[in-house]
Amino acid sequence: MKTITQTIDININNQLCIKDNLFFDIETTGFSRTGCFCYLIGVSFTDGRHFTVIQWLAEGASDETLLIHKFCELAENFSSIIHFNGDNFDIPFLTKRAAIHNIPLNLDNMRSIDLFKHAKGLKSILRLESYNQTTVEHFLGIHRNDTYTGGELIKVYKEYIKNDQLPAKHADSEKLLLLHNFEDICGLIKISSIVSYNNIINKHISYKDIEYTPAYDIADESKQSDNISSTAYITLSFSLPEELPVSVLLKDEYYVLRAEHSTLKLRLPVITGILKYFYPNYKDYYYLPEEDITIHKDVATYVDKNHRIQATASNCFTKVTDNFLPIFSVKSPDFNQIFIENYGEKNGFIQLESIKDEDCVLKYVNCILDYLY
Repeated sequence: MKTITQTIDININNQLCIKDNLFFDIETTGFSRTGCFCYLIGVSFTDGRHFTVIQWLAEGASDETLLIHKFCELAENFSSIIHFNGDNFDIPFLTKRAAIHNIPLNLDNMRSIDLFKHAKGLKSILRLESYNQTTVEHFLGIHRNDTYTGGELIKVYKEYIKNDQLPAKHADSEKLLLLHNFEDICGLIKISSIVSYNNIINKHISYKDIEYTPAYDIADESKQSDNISSTAYITLSFSLPEELPVSVLLKDEYYVLRAEHSTLKLRLPVITGILKYFYPNYKDYYYLPEEDITIHKDVATYVDKNHRIQATASNCFTKVTDNFLPIFSVKSPDFNQIFIENYGEKNGFIQLESIKDEDCVLKYVNCILDYLY
């Protein structure tokens, strides 16, 4: 078995890059936990200033026992283990191989942090074509020298064992094997910064300010109909507790969300015109077809019976002319009155005056983020 230890400087500062956490990745000769074996384990940890990377490389199948022993001895010093798709592959594989060799491996005692699951949980923000480690690295601007996949390296490892008497070929194969695992480990450290995007989904934000912009200053398409139009836009700004590694921009006809560095900005149109609030208790109302209004039964006693009908869910409303903001939902526990243009529409609006203070702004943006994510 060979042990390779390196100290590296990676400028990463996030909640996962702490002394108690161990990054790890394994390389195997295949997927079968009983018919294949682990030939390389790479780990990394930090002292708060630098990262240490250790790689244990098996020079043959008989070295697997020592590889796992070394890993177990080191892992006992950490409370959490960080990996990419390790919950599905690395941990079950290593656990089974340890059991075969009668080695006590207690990874269940450690907190498991799977960056693959974190990345997939951020689909609504990252919107990547896939969520393998290489794709996430590309999104974050991380580029590799290694060009091999783990599957392709199985053949390289077999050549490595076969050519142990041919120094040049042996060394070339070893270099490829170590490089791939080393870049997997360094990539793990770097992509750990994706957890910062969870602050958006989890709404860990602090209100900064609000800005109004006339609609004619913005070229984007805006909501228009016979009854309503966009007369202005508001931009709500919030602080994030961690800096994002890469800015993200999401938008549709109603919103533009930009998250950059440690700031989240959400731009929304101010809708001016006539919208309807539909009363939930329609059985208590009459509808006046000639006037296209709804009145309560207590008042309807003064209206000729020939000019009123029992209200239904689709015509029991009151019309309001005002300035509105989109809320994307017709139900919200934080806003009692949500307006729509026509019965049955799913996109709702609230009156602009509803966000008159910081608490209301936060409630509003929480509703928007709930819809988006």
